Amino acid sequence: MTLLGKWFLGITCVLSIVFMVLALVANASHRNWRDVVLDPGTGLKKRIETIEQTNVQLRDARERTQLALDREQASRRTALAALQTQLDRLEQELRTSETNATSLQAEAQQLAAVDRSRAEELQRLTDETRKLRDQIRTEQEDRDTLFAETLELTDQMNRLRGIVQQQGERNEQLMAQVTRFKEVVDARGIDITEPLDGAPPDRNGTVLVLDRPRKLVEVSIGYDDGLRDGHFLDVTRQNRYVGKLRVRRTEPDRAVAEILADYSEGIIQEGDRVDTAIE
Repeated sequence: MTLLGKWFLGITCVLSIVFMVLALVANASHRNWRDVVLDPGTGLKKRIETIEQTNVQLRDARERTQLALDREQASRRTALAALQTQLDRLEQELRTSETNATSLQAEAQQLAAVDRSRAEELQRLTDETRKLRDQIRTEQEDRDTLFAETLELTDQMNRLRGIVQQQGERNEQLMAQVTRFKEVVDARGIDITEPLDGAPPDRNGTVLVLDRPRKLVEVSIGYDDGLRDGHFLDVTRQNRYVGKLRVRRTEPDRAVAEILADYSEGIIQEGDRVDTAIE
């Protein structure tokens, strides 16, 4: 026998011993598993049946709990939905209330402004009323004064009416006398415009033409203005005395006069003013 065969033989012996020991141990620890399973008191079957009953009970309890939980969740979802609806409604009411509050605040500000303006208007009207009352009082006093003056003026007017009536009658008498005087004057050919002392009437005109070599001038007033031969005329320029003229010949609307050198204080020019008498 070789060395390898010896080794295999030794290993086989060792393994045989090991298996024998294991068999002895297994035999010593061997139990009747049927009795263990079918034992009515502590058998595994009884325990399994008890566990299954317990599982059934627990399953039923779980189902009942699940149903209760589902109902609770459904009721909670319903309640939450109702609460959400109520919350949405309250939020909508809140927004509406905020909008209304803003609108009411704006209206309150407008009303405050209107109230201030009305108060100012009332104050203005009160002041105007006070002024009007003062004016009415003043006007009443003025009216009373005017009424008294009216009464006095009425009395004066009545007196003046009597005077006017008397003057009217006197005027009619004087008109009759004037008419008679005019008839007498016209019948005797008397010119009422002719001055009683031979002096010319108060007239003025201008120098139209100037003839220096002959010392003659032509003026713009004549016979129709009451100017006669021999009358004297004063010459002025811008209210300053220039000289004196004596009428030599008259026509209806103009006259020819002689320059009097003794009374000359300047050179007479065309356009100078001539007067029958200087005031």
